[in-house]
Amino acid sequence: MFNISNFADANADPVEAEFVIVGAPFDATTSFRSGTREGPDAVRRASFNFETYLHRHGIDFGDISVADLGNLDLGSDPAYARETIRDSFAFIPEKATPIFIGGEHSITPPIVAEVARRHGEIGVIVLDAHLDLRDEYGGTRLSHACTSRHILETEGVVGYASIGIRSGDVNEYVYAEEHGVHYHSSDEVRERGMEQVLKDALKEVGCEKIYLSIDFDSIDPAYAPGVGNPEPFGLSSWDVRLVVESIAPAAVGLDVNEIAPQFDGGQTATLGAKLIREFIAAKAAANR
Repeated sequence: MFNISNFADANADPVEAEFVIVGAPFDATTSFRSGTREGPDAVRRASFNFETYLHRHGIDFGDISVADLGNLDLGSDPAYARETIRDSFAFIPEKATPIFIGGEHSITPPIVAEVARRHGEIGVIVLDAHLDLRDEYGGTRLSHACTSRHILETEGVVGYASIGIRSGDVNEYVYAEEHGVHYHSSDEVRERGMEQVLKDALKEVGCEKIYLSIDFDSIDPAYAPGVGNPEPFGLSSWDVRLVVESIAPAAVGLDVNEIAPQFDGGQTATLGAKLIREFIAAKAAANR
């Protein structure tokens, strides 16, 4: 099931690990630029750029047990990929926090389903440029353009909010209004500040156990140009770090997705690796 390739400092035995990293290199439903299947390995390569010590959190990665199971073999069929992702949880200890690296955003619903199964009830916060509320796209209901729709339909998800929105079909906006879907635009973040927007989003989610999904097209292309569907006027890297550090202590899982490394000089994958390390350090510091 796995092809092994390690994230920096992820040398622990998975059975004993506090955090378990899994690569999900799948991009069969991409709708503009393909190549996000290369994201997991690019993020891993970039992770070796950083020191083991994170002064902000007073944490050294040498003192944290992190394991990397490698990449899943997900093929090209979205249904097969979804089931394989769910099956991979058999190799992730229940006490460990799962961290998935995509791949396109369609990897998220099966991860959320398994995390919800383990924890009973969870809230989900999604950083995304797109509403992703379509019922189907490109002839399949399993498209990355349907991700948030599937998250909302997942058993055990009791709260949801998305941040960074600036794109969607008119029918998606109608669906959000009619079904009370909570979302916050990037314009709102710019006007009110991420701290206040995140505070509101957490109230809307209304759950102590939070799963965080970061679609990298939520971030402005000035900071993260290497994505499948770049959208200008997005979040800053500072905004996203604030979200990661704020949510990490209560987080029950994380995924970063939609990094397409061939479209930049490595800066998007580097940001992905750094945010994963910030997430791990913030959660580990809170648990010490």
